Amino acid sequence: MSEPTYDFVIVGAGPAGLTAAIAAADRGARVALLETADRIGGALLINRGQLSGAGTRLQAERGIVDTPQAHFDDAMRLSRGTTDPDFLDLAVRLQGPFVDWLMDNGFEMEADMPRTIHGNEAYSIPRTYWGREEGLSILKVLAPMIERHAAAGLIDVMTKTEAERLLTEDGRIVGLETRDGRRILGNAVVLASGGYAANAGLFSRLHDGYTLWSGAYEHCSGKGIEMGEAVGGAVILADTFMPNFGGFLDHTLDPPRYRAPGGLTPQDRPPWEIIVNRQGRRFYREDNDSVDERTVRLMEQDGCQAWVIYDEAIRGAAPTLFTFFPHNTERFYEPEGCIVRAETLADLAEACGIAPGGLTETVARYNAMVEAGRDEDFGRTHMPRAIEAGPFYALPIVAYTVRGYAGLKVDLDFRVLDADDRPVPGLYAVGEILGSLLSGKGSVGGMSLAPALAFGRHLGERAPLSR
Repeated sequence: MSEPTYDFVIVGAGPAGLTAAIAAADRGARVALLETADRIGGALLINRGQLSGAGTRLQAERGIVDTPQAHFDDAMRLSRGTTDPDFLDLAVRLQGPFVDWLMDNGFEMEADMPRTIHGNEAYSIPRTYWGREEGLSILKVLAPMIERHAAAGLIDVMTKTEAERLLTEDGRIVGLETRDGRRILGNAVVLASGGYAANAGLFSRLHDGYTLWSGAYEHCSGKGIEMGEAVGGAVILADTFMPNFGGFLDHTLDPPRYRAPGGLTPQDRPPWEIIVNRQGRRFYREDNDSVDERTVRLMEQDGCQAWVIYDEAIRGAAPTLFTFFPHNTERFYEPEGCIVRAETLADLAEACGIAPGGLTETVARYNAMVEAGRDEDFGRTHMPRAIEAGPFYALPIVAYTVRGYAGLKVDLDFRVLDADDRPVPGLYAVGEILGSLLSGKGSVGGMSLAPALAFGRHLGERAPLSR
């Protein structure tokens, strides 16, 4: 085999791959940056761009006292102690400086940052940030850096290039082969290809047959995990699977995918509707402010599916369900949109595949409890009006997945490890491909994208340039 051409061959030009490539090139390394799609950015192209970080200059300017230790303690609390402590310690020390680094390089932050979000399941200190254009604001910082290094001959950007398998020599990873048969050699390969939340088959294998309702970037195929497994890398954390509550299929996207409407978070918008399962029955308190509790209850339903039920009067009086979409929410009521409409509850049930008798009985019982002012079934307190007259509406929702939970096992140098914790020589992994190291079995705000970005930069700054 010929001598390596590159110091690093990075698979994936998403958040972690971009920051790793930039940091490595800043050191003078030669980098091959492979991307399956026809443009760089990965999840930044669709992500809300939510970050977290402690001890930032923005916090100091607002008089907010915060530390990495406080960030660590909050994340451990929110994950119920299931976050990996060593990786969490590294993350909270890196994320605050990374937010400052973004600002130093022209990041356009949304106003009034940082914030605290999601009510009582939140950080104790405001440390959540996002840009004016969500994930695109981050990409607007990183893309020019990639372009400058590419112009200087340090980064070769290879879009529409899919890695197929890793190449080994004397037990060491020395490069990879692409799907079209090209061999790209390097001193080390970095797998930064994201998760598997767009691959129903791999998702089902890793999570005991659960149905995948995908809200992920379409190129999150899990190929990096499969390549790592093929050379002995261990896959861990499949048992931490916890999808997101209440995604709807947004038909306006290409391709369509599941995403949160926004208005199902009771801390932000108290519920006017009821939510029922396929049997037409309510199954939890709609104003329950625990996101984990809501998700667990939805996961218990057939197909992890439910329907948000309301009528024309509620549609007219209530704040929109689609609070994440401030403009033109009427598009979701179009014939090809996600909202199901019918003149009677029986017809609505039939159109949705809900048991008609169950839905009719549930609505009648709920209306009686609204009149009595007491929810005897679940203890809901916000019941502003009954569901009485057609047309009636249903928003189908699911427990949807935007990222992977299982991931390749690595050490704190991001070297891929086998089942006996031995490094696979020449192979690194960073970003979503590591799974839920930073969230465990809970919902920890800003601990997905921010660690991917910060860890990628950390790896690019420190990984050895030669054997």
